[in-house]
Amino acid sequence: MLGGLLVLFLAASVTAEIILYRKLGDDVDLKPAGISVTSQTKSITWKDGANKAVEWDGTTVDKYRHFKERADLNLSTGVMTIRRLVQNDSNTYTPDFGEKAGTPIKLIIISSVPVPTINQSPAGENQYKLTCDGDTTGAVPVEYTWMSDNNVMLNISGKDHIITEGSSDTKEFICEMKNPVSKESSQPIQNPLTISPAGNLKISTGVTVFVCLLLPVLLLVIIHRIKAGMWFFEKSSMPWEGDFWKKGESQHATASNGTSALPSKKQLDEETPMTD
Repeated sequence: MLGGLLVLFLAASVTAEIILYRKLGDDVDLKPAGISVTSQTKSITWKDGANKAVEWDGTTVDKYRHFKERADLNLSTGVMTIRRLVQNDSNTYTPDFGEKAGTPIKLIIISSVPVPTINQSPAGENQYKLTCDGDTTGAVPVEYTWMSDNNVMLNISGKDHIITEGSSDTKEFICEMKNPVSKESSQPIQNPLTISPAGNLKISTGVTVFVCLLLPVLLLVIIHRIKAGMWFFEKSSMPWEGDFWKKGESQHATASNGTSALPSKKQLDEETPMTD
């Protein structure tokens, strides 16, 4: 009977500890729980572990070790403030007001979570593995949340998510990292099941470009055929020459068929001999 009561007492003592997370570089106010400052309070002591951090003996306030520059004690409330938190400030802090001990506070200093990125890799036929990546060193505990088209996926809680053909209607995915002091979300990525394979994409792109380049050429050939009355390869002139776009051949072509031009009046005058 006594053994059972002792176990219950020890369990209650363990669970009575307050867990408090704070972000690296922030300030924290450690508020006494279970005790308070009264007119009868003659001393206030805050301990980190078994060591004194700050102490008021009724007259002066003494600060110890690294708390000398970064800690303050409010004598009216008994609150101890620690500024510019560092990793080594993680410890269990206990307030003592005279002979009364308050509830221990376990202070845990952690970093903010990074902005995550989603990496993807094939996980089988019509399957992909999505991983919510980021350096979480010093930021644990970290929780992961997945969203599809901005809707939270309640059945997914890890950093990895396997998508199958059943997710083919989803357009994009987002992952979120969260710890007790921060929260960050990734940029959305398109569902890889809806993206055409790279090879097919390159082929279709090449065909499209080829068709776009070929159409103007064919159109130009047809226009030339209509205006000139013959195909371009039947013309003796070049595209940059005026005769290229005229119907039939030039006067040079007419001459080659046996017809000569009539002499001009000036030529006749020069050829007529002078008489007395």
